[in-house]
Amino acid sequence: MTDRLTRRAVLTALASAAVLSPQASRAEAAYPNRPVRIVVPFAPGGGADIVSRLLQTHLQTALGQPFVVENRAGAAGRIGTALVAKAEADGHTLLTTTESSMVIAPHTGALLGYDPIKDFAPVTLLTRNTVVLVVHPSVPATTLKDYMALAQAQPGKLFFGSSGVGGPNHLAGEIFNRMAGLNIVHVPFPGTGAALPAVMGNQVGAMWGFTAGLIPFIRDGKLRALAVSSKGRSPALPDVPTVAEAGVPGYEATSWIGMLAPAATPPAIIERLWSAVNEAMKLPSVRETLISGGTDIIVSKPQEFREVIAGDLAKYAKLADVFKAIK
Repeated sequence: MTDRLTRRAVLTALASAAVLSPQASRAEAAYPNRPVRIVVPFAPGGGADIVSRLLQTHLQTALGQPFVVENRAGAAGRIGTALVAKAEADGHTLLTTTESSMVIAPHTGALLGYDPIKDFAPVTLLTRNTVVLVVHPSVPATTLKDYMALAQAQPGKLFFGSSGVGGPNHLAGEIFNRMAGLNIVHVPFPGTGAALPAVMGNQVGAMWGFTAGLIPFIRDGKLRALAVSSKGRSPALPDVPTVAEAGVPGYEATSWIGMLAPAATPPAIIERLWSAVNEAMKLPSVRETLISGGTDIIVSKPQEFREVIAGDLAKYAKLADVFKAIK
């Protein structure tokens, strides 16, 4: 009797799957069937926003539905990231973010409202980005050593902006402070785009930010670049030295931007998204914009991006003393 019931349960489950699977397949094949939101958890103007808006038109053309970039800034990316974690897992709500909300935030002690591993399905690691230190042109420092001397002479009286507390740009500034023995006070903003007006208006004299978001203002002379945080010089700013060569040996800080979907998003939809993004990132107009802005194009497979997230979570766990100091 028990065996018959077991066999009946199995056959019933298989019959149900046979009925449901074609429907699920049709739904996935029809993706997208309405506008798709790309949530950027930062203010307009930063690196994640720039990449999302570059992809927007090309994804719309490739997939046949509008793609709308929606900025949900706040809490170093945690607000917008939590929003996507709770969204319907059908590929119509996506997240473009930096490691700020995915691998740094879990170590800050902040309430997240999401699990960076369990609540997301990675689509692709889009880019890696160099961080650059810029100052307002009126700041009496034309080199990094000048700026360090200025900070040493006025401990606690100089300020630097960033895209938010605990974000990669904030960490770049704090680690610079620590390695150079300086006390430059952090002023957080809800994204690079929000910090820029304060620096260009000389309300905050300096900021650390992604090269992609700052390079137009550097080239226009509205900001002065003192150093880049990468191991080697940026091809986009070949005359700007690295922090390591300009006065702080061993210093390095880079960042990434990636796209994710809610965790239960069907693999077929993830694959379709990845293919469309991959093709878009090969377009000369997209490549030229990103590379000239100091961005390295990656476009990893979803599993490779998941491994990057897991690896970076472990890497930032080793900076517990830094996180404790900035809480």
